[in-house]
Amino acid sequence: MMPGRVRAGALGAMLMLTVLAAGCGDSPTAPTATLQTETFTGTLSPLGLSSHGFSVQYGYAYSDASVTVTRLVTVADGSERQISVGVGFGTVNVGSCTRAAALTNATAPYNVELPTNGSPFVAGPYCIAIFDNTDAPTVTEPLTYTMVVKHY
Repeated sequence: MMPGRVRAGALGAMLMLTVLAAGCGDSPTAPTATLQTETFTGTLSPLGLSSHGFSVQYGYAYSDASVTVTRLVTVADGSERQISVGVGFGTVNVGSCTRAAALTNATAPYNVELPTNGSPFVAGPYCIAIFDNTDAPTVTEPLTYTMVVKHY
């Protein structure tokens, strides 16, 4: 019976070494970022602005996001308007969305995904604003909009 005990002891030691070796990697593996897609709707008036909050969950590293204005229709008759409008990412400050100049496009084309560059987001609360560009207005009557924000 001695050889069986030796084999069992050796097997246990090998298992212990395997577990210990697995825990001694060079560096931890980064968690996988999960893409989140959020859809926001509302009404945009001439020279108006509307904003929505969202939260970036991925906290391991900085990440990017994108926005697409997918629907602009008149409130009056529901006809589609394929115009450019302003969109911008920002932070919520005293209940208001403060757009970051580097993350704002005052002439965002209709139905085109606009990604951010340089990975500006870390885990936390943010906002997305849609607005009529006061320097070159395109909204001539109230519009119902839909925009899609993708983030991590």
